[in-house]
Amino acid sequence: MFPHPGSRTARPGLLCAALALVLVLLLLSEAAEGAEASRADRVRRYWTPQRMESARPLDLVVGPHGRPRLRLGRRAPLAGASFVNAPTPTVPPFSASGRLFIRIGKHRGYCSATAIDSPTRQLVLTAGHCVNAGSAQRGNLWFRDLLFVPAYSAGRAPFGAFPARRKKVFSPPQWTNHDNPDFDLGAFLAAPNNRGMDVADAVGGGAAIALDLPRRQRYASFGYPGNFKRMQTCSAGYAGDDGLTRNLPGPPTMSIDCQWAPGASGGGWLVEDGRIAGLNSYLNIGNRSRTFGPYFTRETVGKLVEGL
Repeated sequence: MFPHPGSRTARPGLLCAALALVLVLLLLSEAAEGAEASRADRVRRYWTPQRMESARPLDLVVGPHGRPRLRLGRRAPLAGASFVNAPTPTVPPFSASGRLFIRIGKHRGYCSATAIDSPTRQLVLTAGHCVNAGSAQRGNLWFRDLLFVPAYSAGRAPFGAFPARRKKVFSPPQWTNHDNPDFDLGAFLAAPNNRGMDVADAVGGGAAIALDLPRRQRYASFGYPGNFKRMQTCSAGYAGDDGLTRNLPGPPTMSIDCQWAPGASGGGWLVEDGRIAGLNSYLNIGNRSRTFGPYFTRETVGKLVEGL
């Protein structure tokens, strides 16, 4: 067969149009990357040592009727506290843990968080109330200028600082819309540090997520409670479920025998093989000697971090 008349001129025209489209997409992508890098630099500049020092610990408490209440600025109760200094915060598995700085309206606060071993190498896991206030707290407010500092120690950032990417902060609707503590989970993708390293690579790999494990485990938990400026840790076993959450949709929350204080919210619970299988979520007013957290399942954490 012979080519249709005009086909020789039509094909170059289509090729030119396709190349022009590719060029436009590349320019838009470069512009978006430049804007993201500029925003990350702005967040890092905002969190000066003085502002980090002025941030107050964030806390979630569940009362007798199972309704969670968010508090900012409570001091750590020293009497009866079960945590101690982490011996080697810059060495795995400790190095995956860190302090998470957040802006809540006009206020500055902090939680704890964990770098995750994920395909993107950018995933950070924390409590839901550390990224979103929930529907009953402050009108479903998403917090701003999140900055994760792994192995934070008295103002020092041994691995650098990792701002949350714009529109890459997530929490299940069961938390953001219904204040369900069974789903008090938050996650975000972090921009690289100033050296261009992704967070999981910078800290030595990050923690892998374990789902649907038996609840009865021995857990090493981590966090930055109260006014402690260095990473703290507590080792304890499973201490039962919270009966207040059994009637809520989703698996009931579980507890460990660690009396964590405000600011430790979002700190990970690692099992013996180093995987993360829980995190600090809240204190129950009726039982302050334990710390409660969501049970890690495909329904809770699995759906939240899928593809991240």
